[in-house]
Order: sequence, then C-alpha cells, then structure tokens
Amino acid sequence: MEKMTIIEANSSHIEYLSDFGSRSFIYSYQCTLPLDELKKYTNVAFAKSNILEEINSSLVTYFICQDSNLNLCGYAKLVQSPTKGIELQRLYVDSDFRGHGIGKLLELQCESTAKHQGISDIWLRVWEGNTVAQDIYKKWKFKIVEEELYQVGQEQRTILLMRKSLP
Repeated sequence: MEKMTIIEANSSHIEYLSDFGSRSFIYSYQCTLPLDELKKYTNVAFAKSNILEEINSSLVTYFICQDSNLNLCGYAKLVQSPTKGIELQRLYVDSDFRGHGIGKLLELQCESTAKHQGISDIWLRVWEGNTVAQDIYKKWKFKIVEEELYQVGQEQRTILLMRKSLP
C-alpha cells in the first residue's frame, strides 16, 4: 500500500469537506431515509459556511487523509464536548480507497489528538442499522454504551453511542 498522510484541514479544504461529506452522508442513509429529507439535512449540516466556522473553532478539528499524489481519500471530524470528552463525529472514506486502512489511520489520529489533550475516552454515534460500521468500530475496541434518537428532517432514527477508553 502506498504511503498515506494525515493532515489537519484548513479553509482551503472547505469545498472537499462539504461536497464529499454531503455525498457520503447521503450514500450512508439513502436506504433508510427519503432523499428529499437527506438533501435538506445535508444542505445545512454540510454547508460551507458551517464548515468554515467549525474549522475556525477551537472545539472542532478535521483530519484529511491524502495519498502520495495528494488525492484526498477521506476525512474525520473530531469535536470536543464539555460533557462527553471528545467525539469522533464523522469518519468518511472514499469508496476507491476503502479496505486500505484509511479509516483506521484517521481513527488513530483522532485517538492521538484526544490523548494529547488529556482525554481518556473517545466516543462516536452510529446508526443502529449500519452493522458494517459497528463491526469495524467493535474491532477498534469501541463498545456500545447507549442509544438515542437522531433527527434528519422529519425522520427519526435510532443511533448507538459507542465509546472507547484510551490507554
């Protein structure tokens, strides 16, 4: 496998984070939610203005994986929470690069960042119907700790909260 690099996103990556994130979210949920609801949600959640605000925030960090040719292969979004420590809020890998360990590289970068900040747990949310992602997270030592409802437009879905204690 070629060498992959993880970089911290800046304002020059907004277009990628917005477009790729929106497409990835729609792809992930298209089998369970109406397309019009997904588009309404992504138009707000992945708006370039929101992403710029997040990049400029001290509470949000985006990490992007790129290959040796500087092709962007995926990204992770890490959010600090005053009540739950740190959340791996998004983890998307381009379909052309799946199976190459990019998700794990991004997850390890998020863990390293959390440890560096003195945080002992990292957590994430995953749709209860996404058993493929759940299996990957379990392999990475995340454990299901609770459930909650997640609103996308007029639709609600059950989301599993998973947590991993960091050594």
